[in-house]
Amino acid sequence: GFLRCCRCCRRRCCCSPSEMKVESSRHAVLIFDWDDTICPSSFVDQWKIEHFSELPLHFQNLFNEVGRCAEKCLETASKYGEVIIITNSDDGWVRFSAERFVPNLVPVVSKYRIVSARTRYERFYPNQPLCWKAAAFAHEVNEIYEEELDVKLNVSCESMESTDVSSDGSTATEGNIDSNRSSSSSSSSNSNSSKGSSKHRNCQSREIISIGDSMEERTAVRIVSGQLSALPKSVMFISSPTPLQLIGQLNMLTSHMKFVCEHKSSLDLEISPLQAQRCAENYMDRNKLRSGGEESTFLPRIRRAGSDPVAASGDMHFRMD
Repeated sequence: GFLRCCRCCRRRCCCSPSEMKVESSRHAVLIFDWDDTICPSSFVDQWKIEHFSELPLHFQNLFNEVGRCAEKCLETASKYGEVIIITNSDDGWVRFSAERFVPNLVPVVSKYRIVSARTRYERFYPNQPLCWKAAAFAHEVNEIYEEELDVKLNVSCESMESTDVSSDGSTATEGNIDSNRSSSSSSSSNSNSSKGSSKHRNCQSREIISIGDSMEERTAVRIVSGQLSALPKSVMFISSPTPLQLIGQLNMLTSHMKFVCEHKSSLDLEISPLQAQRCAENYMDRNKLRSGGEESTFLPRIRRAGSDPVAASGDMHFRMD
């Protein structure tokens, strides 16, 4: 179904999402990777870019569009559930790289929880980035579901307490006391029953949606969903995308967010480079922005630097693909 939708992007893509909050009985957690999912990190490494200001104007415009598209994608995702950014890069890299390379993303990322799986779990699982991601997924998702359950229990308790006092504040007679006890007992029984059924429903309606460019996210979401009785959904982005392809896949996901989030069974989706490119070109054409094949002409071609650290002002932050 998704690939069919993606092919439609050749003609029309990136419809505007509804401004209204989506009402859903599901409890979704949407987990975004950072490098090459929101930030064009491989492109930055490949061309050894030190700062946004060093980019030619055309690339500054492209990076600004990446920021705008990422903001729209995250906002749309947040209508369907809790959004978290989990990265295997070093703690502080997300904000640092946003400031350096996509400055219009700085106020955007401050709205969302950011977790460095590497910083938290590398000491427990040396040289095992999949384990870092899986552990971070499990911890963050479990925290969210526990918080939701606590809120529901508190609301139930407050509702039960309100039945112990008559609405007009008068002293209850013996008959009223028995009635209140019966009502309270019945209410408690019903509440406990509803808690159990609600908890069962919540387990079945939980879903974890992973968006990233590597097999780590794809595998982690399956592992953690199995542990937490949640529905796994994965959208795999292109590895080492160009800024234009990043624009395309962010817009593609935004326009198909409803399909991804409301699909009733598990999903394992992958966006192809051709789909991303065509969606990006359509987006650029509609917005009257320059796009066509200029990426190879503005910057000198050099070998990719991989995951070299970037240093500034004495601070060093590492990213890890």
